[in-house]
Amino acid sequence: MKLKTFVSVTSALMLTAGMAKAVHIWEDPGGWSSGVFAFDTTSSRYTANELSLDLSGSFIAGEHHLGDLFKTNIRHGKWGGNAGLSYFITRYIGVEGDVNMSANGGNFVDQALGNLVLRWPLDPSGVSPYIFGGGGRGFDPSWEWLGDFGVGLEYRINPVTGIFTDARYIWADKSFDRLLLRFGLKLVF
Repeated sequence: MKLKTFVSVTSALMLTAGMAKAVHIWEDPGGWSSGVFAFDTTSSRYTANELSLDLSGSFIAGEHHLGDLFKTNIRHGKWGGNAGLSYFITRYIGVEGDVNMSANGGNFVDQALGNLVLRWPLDPSGVSPYIFGGGGRGFDPSWEWLGDFGVGLEYRINPVTGIFTDARYIWADKSFDRLLLRFGLKLVF
């Protein structure tokens, strides 16, 4: 019987406390949620020690050499996806690694690349142009060394979410050179 009385009294007190809180919500309806989806607009959207996951769609087209870059036709390439991780040591200098998966009927992962990235955040607009370069390994159409250089543009919606697009030219050791275009989402941790 004592347990039943204890549970009843506790429930009544919790209900009363909840109703008292509800009165406060009615007095200031935006007070309970004003900071839930907000971020500090006075600080930068780009910081040092920043780890991010990059997920993007990609288009890759074979090239004979750099001079043929502007003759690329969208009908003669392969669409696919790209995933990567980026870490910015300072606000301006970072490293990234990514893998590209094209719908070419070959290996699941076509290439894995690592790059040094230099970016220039234009505060408070949220826009940051960047350049990058590095190298890695190609797995499809052949096992080979690759080198790449590219340019891109990122827009941070808020400090933890951004969209980006970039283009890179990839030099291959044994097979053909490539043009890789990406457009995707960046999630910062």
